[in-house]
Amino acid sequence: MAEKYKVIVNKLELELKKMRSEGRTRLPSEQDLCSEFSCSRQTIRAALDVLLQKGLIVKRRGAGSYIADDSFNNRTVFFMTEDCDRYQSPALISGLKEQLLNSKYKLRSFSGGGSTSEESKILSCVIKERPAALIIEPAKDLVPDPNLRLIEKIEDTGIPVIYLNSSLGKIHVVSDNYEGGRDLTKHVLEMGRKKLACIFRIDDSSGRDRYKGYIDALLDADAGYDESRCFLMTYKEEKEIISGDSKKFTSFIDNHLFGCDSVICQNGMVAHQLIFLLRKRGVSVPEDILVTCFDNDYYSGDSGIVYAGCDIDSFCRILARSSVALAEGRSATSVTVPMKIPK
Repeated sequence: MAEKYKVIVNKLELELKKMRSEGRTRLPSEQDLCSEFSCSRQTIRAALDVLLQKGLIVKRRGAGSYIADDSFNNRTVFFMTEDCDRYQSPALISGLKEQLLNSKYKLRSFSGGGSTSEESKILSCVIKERPAALIIEPAKDLVPDPNLRLIEKIEDTGIPVIYLNSSLGKIHVVSDNYEGGRDLTKHVLEMGRKKLACIFRIDDSSGRDRYKGYIDALLDADAGYDESRCFLMTYKEEKEIISGDSKKFTSFIDNHLFGCDSVICQNGMVAHQLIFLLRKRGVSVPEDILVTCFDNDYYSGDSGIVYAGCDIDSFCRILARSSVALAEGRSATSVTVPMKIPK
């Protein structure tokens, strides 16, 4: 019975959310639950006792079990990202807040800083406060995550988890990075640029998929792939590049970029720093070297560079819709959002 009743508790918690969203308050009888879960009445009573202790149901003598009036009142969605104040996060957070408010939910944002220990503190807060849903945007998702057990514990308590920009987990909302990589590379080739270079992350699925798209587009066009023109970086190296402290990056520019006529970058922050370093060396951008990137943000806009990105408003609507559906016990599916290159 020990394991069986825990499974039933998790399933009933999801069912209670669905019932509340549909306006139903009375649970099936113990006998009906026994038939539904193919178990003894003792196991069902053990599961109902757990829900009672959590304050999710109340028992009325002679009338059965009902959803508690104040259960599932937490209408806050938690969002854990690397830094709430940098890059695309401010626009994403603002748009997500607006979309959630339409369904009378709130958003609470947390910066993990790419630190395992800081993310652990946030996840522990999730377990304690039991939000309606949790959205996770991992800083690096191709390396083992020591906090995976905490995330599994969160899911076991019935809190839905949605991954943003990562295909980890059961439900995720991601950019179509592979096709984006292919399309942006093809676009650059069609602009008449023939000697391409690239800068991608290798510990991040978005970088990996964009890199795959880059390679395939070059091979499809018979444009030639030169490994020496590819700068593959880690999360730590990306931070060093953005802060201007990467000797490895400057060495790549001096030894491998001259002779290239275009560079495709992981994101706008890297592209912005690259443009700065190229101009310091007397290179004219975009005349001598065209710098392109992914993601629609103020870096790409200010630099006037070519970029491929998703519509932020559409992204926020999809993410909010999925969060609310799961929070209310309804189904949701993973979504891949296409990238576009503005004309």
